[in-house]
Amino acid sequence: MRNILIVDAFSTGVNFIEDILMRGYYPVVLWTKRSEDIFALMEGVRSPIEHRFRDRAGFYAEADSYEDTLALVRDLDPKIVLPGADLGVELAIRLAEDLGLPGNSTSNIPQMTNKYLMHKALTDAGIRGIRGKIVHDRDEMLGFYDEEGLTGCVLKPYRGASSVDVRICDSREELIAAYDEVFSTGNYMGGEEEGMLLQERIVGTEYIVNTVSYDGKHKLSAVWKHSKKKVEGGGMVYNYTETLSRLETGCSGLIRYAFDVLDAVGVRYGNVHSEFMIDKNGPVLIEVNARPMGSDMPAQFLDRIWGHHETDLALDAYLHPDEFLKHADDPFRPLAKGLKKHLISDEERDFTSAPVLSLIRRQKSFCHARLGKAVSDHLARTVDLDTSAGVVYLANTDERQLIRDRDFLERAESLYFDMLYFGNGGKSGKEEGSVPDIKGFLKKIHPVGSIIVYSEETDDLPGVTIVDSKTLSDAKEGYSHAILDIPHAKDNDLETMTEIFFALADKLRVGGHIYVPESTYRNFPCGAESVEILCEASDIAIEAPDMDSEGVITGRRI
Repeated sequence: MRNILIVDAFSTGVNFIEDILMRGYYPVVLWTKRSEDIFALMEGVRSPIEHRFRDRAGFYAEADSYEDTLALVRDLDPKIVLPGADLGVELAIRLAEDLGLPGNSTSNIPQMTNKYLMHKALTDAGIRGIRGKIVHDRDEMLGFYDEEGLTGCVLKPYRGASSVDVRICDSREELIAAYDEVFSTGNYMGGEEEGMLLQERIVGTEYIVNTVSYDGKHKLSAVWKHSKKKVEGGGMVYNYTETLSRLETGCSGLIRYAFDVLDAVGVRYGNVHSEFMIDKNGPVLIEVNARPMGSDMPAQFLDRIWGHHETDLALDAYLHPDEFLKHADDPFRPLAKGLKKHLISDEERDFTSAPVLSLIRRQKSFCHARLGKAVSDHLARTVDLDTSAGVVYLANTDERQLIRDRDFLERAESLYFDMLYFGNGGKSGKEEGSVPDIKGFLKKIHPVGSIIVYSEETDDLPGVTIVDSKTLSDAKEGYSHAILDIPHAKDNDLETMTEIFFALADKLRVGGHIYVPESTYRNFPCGAESVEILCEASDIAIEAPDMDSEGVITGRRI
């Protein structure tokens, strides 16, 4: 079985491993070792991958010298060498060239990895780039700012990823503050930072164009559009990124420009994830990344949207170039609308209960979720991709449903974040209510038909099915009415109460009603709004209250 080598199979690049196995080859992963500190820091990312593929792939670490690394890889005799993530791009290119394998030229590494040089390559080729300069101190930075007459600008590492240390500045004062905050933080890529890149700010709509190339022929694989938010301190955070089901005005020019960019920076082989802005002057490059798109994209999610995923498409190119080139100009025909929503925490917080997965799994467009660093009991304030509270992957052939699911997540995130991550054991802090008179409550709402009541306090109601935490799952579906009675939180945390609500709602027939009295919803962190969020997440339409409702939340199964 012939080996195929992936240099740093991180993030979406991990899909290479399974793709290679499915094609009957043996995947070998080489972890880069730019520095001991970075290598140790990435242990938490490497270990789960090695454990997952422990009996099906080989794993090696970069040697202390390039010569020793080349000898190691030569002994592995790979058929292909592929970069899986940013850190591995340069090493993968060098190894492929020295082994005589298809790949990009080492002479083009600078403009493919250095954000200043890639824009210089564009202007040298006579196509549009962004004005910028590598600045090494405050005087040099402010001198360029003043000489160019900038108003808005961007300060960022000239090599980096995940929007780490990127600052958007709308004034000279904001630029100085950004300099003081991030100039000396070091390079995300793990090397000595010899300055920062200061660029003019382009204001427009941000797009992603993903491509796969073989021998200079570029195939469009995906088009996405970003929605970002500026946070305190000038950083830009990802809100959501959506696919284009059909091209928008200006996108045909964008794609032609993207192909010109690839030629200008010297891309001839492999995956490229490029980011662009379209403003009143047309498209302009933000940056080129000669590897698969990040964000840990599951292959099944991408297949559902495009009918392919980019790591597998790259293997098509390398292993079957004639067939790849034959289909390189096939029409752009997405199968579904896709979106990844980055959860934004506007403050640092500890939490003890996280119903977030229960909520997002109820969305009709839900495909996958990754909570990342939020799986512990602490959330950082979101300032970049690395501090996102999680990522939710949505896909649907019904675009309207996907937009509804996205809007639900945005509303929950911005207004009711405690329903995603809560830090007080699931209690609202309000005084708990007394046990309601369920018989009196039933007389008040006078339901007709079959009735199910969830209660840990009541066990005798003629003509009513009573269930508790032990018997709820055994109850049949199809009830006309349901009542949720949790007057005391007891040992129930927010996750448990959320699951109880969903399980009870699922027992209703279409058109059936669920009733939640105040004595129950006061145990939720956002009170009545918590129950309404749960209704929205579970195909329960919130009924308008009447004058006699007395605080009862009523929902109807749709």
